Amino acid sequence: MNDRDRYTRLELRGLLNETQFQAATHLDGPLLIVAGAGSGKTRTLVHRVAWLVDQGIVPSSILLLTFARKAASEMLSRCASLVGDRAGMVNGGTFHSLANSILRRYAPKLGFSSQFGIMDQDDSETLIGRLRGEDPAHKGHAAFPKRNTIQNIFSQAVNKDTDVGRLMQSSFPHLLEFETALLRILAAYRRHKQENDLMDFDDLLVNLERLLAGDEGVRREIASRYSHILVDEYQDTNPIQARLTALLGRDHLNVTAVGDEAQSIYGFRGANFRNIMDFPDIFQGTKILTLEDNYRSHPQILAVANHLLSQARERFEKTLRANRPDGPPVKILLLDDTRDEAVTVAGSIEADLRAGLAPRDIAVLFRAGSHSFELESQLTKRRLAYSKYGGRKFLEMAHTKDYLCYLRLAVNPRDGQSLRRVLGHVDGLGPKGQEKAALWALGQEEYLSSLDQAPAYKDKARKSLSSLRDLLASICLGPLEPALVAKEVFDFYSGILPRLFPDDYPSRLQDLMEIRNMAAEAPDLVSFLADTTLDPPNTLVVGQGDVKDRNDLTLSTIHSAKGLEWPKVYVISAVEGRFPSAYVKSSQDIEEELRLMYVAVTRACDQLVVTMPLKDNWGGSPCPSRFLARLGPGLAEVFQNGRPTGTDSLSPYHGSLDFELLDEVMNSAHDLPKRAIGVQEAKIPPPRRAPGKARGKGAAPTRGEECQRPALGQRVSHPVFGPGSVVAMEGPRATIDFDQFGKKTILVQFAKLVPLSP
Repeated sequence: MNDRDRYTRLELRGLLNETQFQAATHLDGPLLIVAGAGSGKTRTLVHRVAWLVDQGIVPSSILLLTFARKAASEMLSRCASLVGDRAGMVNGGTFHSLANSILRRYAPKLGFSSQFGIMDQDDSETLIGRLRGEDPAHKGHAAFPKRNTIQNIFSQAVNKDTDVGRLMQSSFPHLLEFETALLRILAAYRRHKQENDLMDFDDLLVNLERLLAGDEGVRREIASRYSHILVDEYQDTNPIQARLTALLGRDHLNVTAVGDEAQSIYGFRGANFRNIMDFPDIFQGTKILTLEDNYRSHPQILAVANHLLSQARERFEKTLRANRPDGPPVKILLLDDTRDEAVTVAGSIEADLRAGLAPRDIAVLFRAGSHSFELESQLTKRRLAYSKYGGRKFLEMAHTKDYLCYLRLAVNPRDGQSLRRVLGHVDGLGPKGQEKAALWALGQEEYLSSLDQAPAYKDKARKSLSSLRDLLASICLGPLEPALVAKEVFDFYSGILPRLFPDDYPSRLQDLMEIRNMAAEAPDLVSFLADTTLDPPNTLVVGQGDVKDRNDLTLSTIHSAKGLEWPKVYVISAVEGRFPSAYVKSSQDIEEELRLMYVAVTRACDQLVVTMPLKDNWGGSPCPSRFLARLGPGLAEVFQNGRPTGTDSLSPYHGSLDFELLDEVMNSAHDLPKRAIGVQEAKIPPPRRAPGKARGKGAAPTRGEECQRPALGQRVSHPVFGPGSVVAMEGPRATIDFDQFGKKTILVQFAKLVPLSP
């Protein structure tokens, strides 16, 4: 029996549903397979590659592009089980491996030899570190970006298809004062690579595009090798990868793109949502097939997923259909605050385990790594093992350790280890001076009110020591009220955070807000510190190994959970300001947040629980996430304080689901019109902007009403620090004298300042 006979007897129709079969057996012309979550995307793609081989297409002329070599290898292995060894001749790999193989032959056309070296990330950072040290701007600037941050900026600019200046304005405004220096380093970095016959990881794609776009003869020669091109996870391609696909496939148009626009969630890495939406425009005559049969989740979970899909302003039309019987209803829990949320979820997980669920069957998903801090503390207290993916365990972060040391000193001023750590934050005090100050202080019977009197210090160090003295005297000599101590330490430490962590202090500040809230809500500091320092089990690890190979409870950011599934999933902190994030900057960002919620919901197979803490870190009352605000009756069971309540309690306006007002707020956040693409449409029509509506009385301020650049003397309100007056402006920073917090220097772009009437 030859390979063809073997495949023919498999009876492909019996292995695939009708739409999968149509996708797998499409022969010529561009094809877009819009694969809804859990719809058998990989299965369809594997059978499509196998079918092409079985049809007599030369295997080596089939190009399968994936985002990981392991994924390509696994797919081709599955193909081999269908068509035999011929599958091994299919060209499968990543865009980067394809670029490397082509450039090995054609690199001389770009000024490189065929033996060019490839720099990994560590190589790139090492070189950038050397060039950084040689740049004159680096000397004397403690806040100059570190080498890994500079490498990240350079790489993001490539993957987002922009220049370094624009990228810094949008994503690194706190480093804009160093833009000119970074551009010099970038120029030197590029020269060094060219002169030393080196390419970094991003150069592989950039140089392949230069080659194909710059020499039509070479492009035709290379493109003619591949009669069929298939690209997996097309929604995750960046602009360069999309252009490479077009350059290689535009002659024969036998290009298959597989993906789901509703799962496009990696914009921060450079993935471009427009690539999959514009595929039919780029490849005229595209046949669009939509996989809607879901084999993963119960109908109750898919009802919520379809509710989310319906809100997208731009999408391919699809409705997920369950191939499983009914399961338990989706539960939405309205909880008092983040502590109540953590206690409730941890307790529920304990009940799950007692009921027979294995730890590996449970996942807790969240928008940002800091959202799990409170839960981590509760799980550690209960000695429940977990692995965390997509974020650092909060007890292991340097700024968390710093903050906790101040609290430890409030409880025990004689804690020498904690004193040494906080002395390390004193500006102008080196390691020897820190040790000298620690020994002097610990040798005094009472040092809290005289720390700055330690002998032989320069004026700069003595001034910083006096600030530390004032803090320690306040938190150590006064009553140990957790909320007061947590606030004073936060105010002090957040002021020196930009100096200690100049590269990424905005994100670290968000972490500190979470930790401050945890400390402030504790009954006392002694028990709080005991809970956070309880020796965890050895299995409490962060992101070690493949999540699919582990047997413990999973805590994960949603970005890290994409492509995975669990029998039971908890989605926590589904409230405005957390999910969607308070830091989104545009309607496109809001759309990506919506897609992120869709990804989270569709990770659940059997049970889904969504939690909403209705009190934030600073005593505010956040609304339930707008994405669930219009959830229809019967789509979920909603509980508040343990009692059933209707879905209308999910209204952002706390009890009255004002559809007109909600539409106005949604329109202000989603200023793109809805556009659903029909299944058989070959061309995407141009977008039409929906007419705007006037915002009604009492509606929340829109982003446009925030201060883009406040004026000196202007009264403004900050979401954390409250009202204050602008006393200085310098570049992207504003110094504001807050009524209750005093002077603070903040980044205007992230501050969400709202102007106040004089």
